[in-house]
Amino acid sequence: MGTKTLMSAEEFLNLPDEPGKQELLDGELIAAPPAKLTYTRVIHELYYLLRTTLPEKQVWIEAPYQLGERGWLQPDVSVSWQDQRVENDWMQGAPMIAIEVISPANRPEHIDKKTAAYLQQGAAEVWVIYPDSPSMVVFRKERWERITESYRANLLGLTIDLSRLIETSE
Repeated sequence: MGTKTLMSAEEFLNLPDEPGKQELLDGELIAAPPAKLTYTRVIHELYYLLRTTLPEKQVWIEAPYQLGERGWLQPDVSVSWQDQRVENDWMQGAPMIAIEVISPANRPEHIDKKTAAYLQQGAAEVWVIYPDSPSMVVFRKERWERITESYRANLLGLTIDLSRLIETSE
């Protein structure tokens, strides 16, 4: 097992723009190639579904959240808090709901660290969606549940039919 090279916030902010996603969590650079079309469709379907009940300014695709000294994360889809603070053009703290759509490029240890960071920084829920299963896991501070059919998102007044979401995206 190799040694991790840690990166400062300044080094991270000075990285060149590259295709894909670059995040920084506790000094570790988390980079992923651009998502393949199958996963991009799921992301967009989720965005449009959430927009049926929420204002546009609360639903985001890959929006940047600065988690204090911990770094910057960009969930695939997120629902920001109505009063989410913005500073230096980044939303501060975790979103109300962070959603990660899992593709083969995602490393499980990064998803675990990101989920914990979102919850520690104030997210009400973190949804980790596995389109290949299809299933999702909904994490809250004190419990989690695995969903294989539908999920009633009480925070949003919305039901997510997982099979329909994945089917529509294919």
